[in-house]
Amino acid sequence: QGLIDPDNLLILSAHLQAATFELPVGMRERFGSAPVVELLRVLEEDGSVHQAGDSWHWSADAFPAEGVSLRSAAADNVVIIDVTRGARVIGEMDQFSAPTFLHEEAIYLHEGQQYHVDRLDWEEKKAYVRPVKVDYYTDANLAVTIRVLETMASRAEQALPVNHGEVRVTALPTIFKKIRFHTHENVGSGPISLPEQQLHTTAFWMEIPSSVARQFPRPALQGALQGVANVLTQVSCLFLMCDARDLGAYAETRAVHSGAPAVFVYERYPGGVGMSARLFETAAAVIAAAHQLIAACPCEAGCPSCVGPALEVGEEGKATTLKLLQMAAFQAVA
Repeated sequence: QGLIDPDNLLILSAHLQAATFELPVGMRERFGSAPVVELLRVLEEDGSVHQAGDSWHWSADAFPAEGVSLRSAAADNVVIIDVTRGARVIGEMDQFSAPTFLHEEAIYLHEGQQYHVDRLDWEEKKAYVRPVKVDYYTDANLAVTIRVLETMASRAEQALPVNHGEVRVTALPTIFKKIRFHTHENVGSGPISLPEQQLHTTAFWMEIPSSVARQFPRPALQGALQGVANVLTQVSCLFLMCDARDLGAYAETRAVHSGAPAVFVYERYPGGVGMSARLFETAAAVIAAAHQLIAACPCEAGCPSCVGPALEVGEEGKATTLKLLQMAAFQAVA
């Protein structure tokens, strides 16, 4: 089931501007399920529309559809420029994701072609790339913190309580690694020098009660949490019909809002577009599918197809991840 939230303020604002450009919008009109008067007044303050009588009219010079991105709800995108073809623009990426995928020396994949990022001009929001053919991909590390702003839904009756709400994600890119295809060996690395990014979005998260956490030594718990984060990202994409880059996952042994261990799956779009709410609704099926994926994987100690490589989740990471998900899946399916 593909999802989009038409009441997301960024999406609603873009749609409302396009609608006002075509026809005046009356004071008593509704746009979908949302009343629009307050939003029209905000648009009037920035000069996009003006009120005449009991209706609003488009007043800006720009064509509103030109500012709407089909890839992101945000307007501040980074433009990707192929320097070998007359500085041709080949794509865009939202500002929050750019430090992860468009940092200098990154390998960016576009329409099946690999591109090397020669330079990222952060101030001008431009990434300069050139086509290459290499036997590796790049993986960026982020120092992430997540603060829960509001819990909108919670089910505490499960062995591992699941939640949905608004969060603020703070991400600082630190280093990147070059990972060889097929063997997954690290063939190089380098620093990323870009500013910290903040994203106000929505998330789905699982909290680990102390009674469950005590059953794992601390290093094993960290590996299990990371394994759950990795596999939930993979499985969630199938349930949501989205790309892996639409979601971010983060495991914390001590969450800021509760002090308890937690695994977050957050949307990489400002305000969210409904994916995390859908994950909350289908939590039992998602958890069961994640458990099934790991159990069916023929690897011994973890691999990129299930919980992630053993170097990331620990030698017992696969077993501890299965144990943690079993606790959740048993209660959720029961």
